[in-house]
Amino acid sequence: AIGRQMFNLIRNEDVIRQYLEAAYVRGEAFDGSFEDGFDGWGCIASSNADSKNGAATAGRGEPLGAKIRACTEGNGGHAAFASILWSAPASGISFYEALQQVPVDVLLLFGGDDPWCTEAVGKRMHVTLASRRDGAACRFVTLKNVGHCPNHEAPTAVAQVLMPWLDADDSEERRVVPLDSLSQIQEPWGEVVIREVSIEESESLGLVDRVVSSMVG
Repeated sequence: AIGRQMFNLIRNEDVIRQYLEAAYVRGEAFDGSFEDGFDGWGCIASSNADSKNGAATAGRGEPLGAKIRACTEGNGGHAAFASILWSAPASGISFYEALQQVPVDVLLLFGGDDPWCTEAVGKRMHVTLASRRDGAACRFVTLKNVGHCPNHEAPTAVAQVLMPWLDADDSEERRVVPLDSLSQIQEPWGEVVIREVSIEESESLGLVDRVVSSMVG
């Protein structure tokens, strides 16, 4: 009963909106102001042509919150939530210990204004991954003016960083391929600034940042 009450509270439309307002820098990225699809952000959402004069009028797309709410309406919604809520931890090691065991090249791509996965967390992840002894590459890039969901809030900027990394042939090339050749990207709602964080900067975490980042895992 408690799980069901918590499930209904979290999927309340007002609660979803509050989470989105905290997670995103700009409301236009999730409130239906723009049509979003698998081909990236399209154009300003508009209604069908007015039946009286044939003119297209400004309107709204479907807000992200409504889409999230719809995902909870199926029979499996509560079961999935309960499995996450009540399942035991997958392993007995910490998050950062698990990172040290990742055997592949890793690109960290963070929203620079993420209120939860802050840049301090990214820096500690960066240092942890760089300390691996298997020779795998690791880079850390931040997107200024972007929050917790960069792939949705800034798809053009994400693609600008991600494609050179994916096109690289091996770890050696991934260590040096330029990831911020275009330092400023224009998304429909505003400008995004791409910045790569050096390992030297990541290693210089202050006391407060070390404490904050230790709270993860």
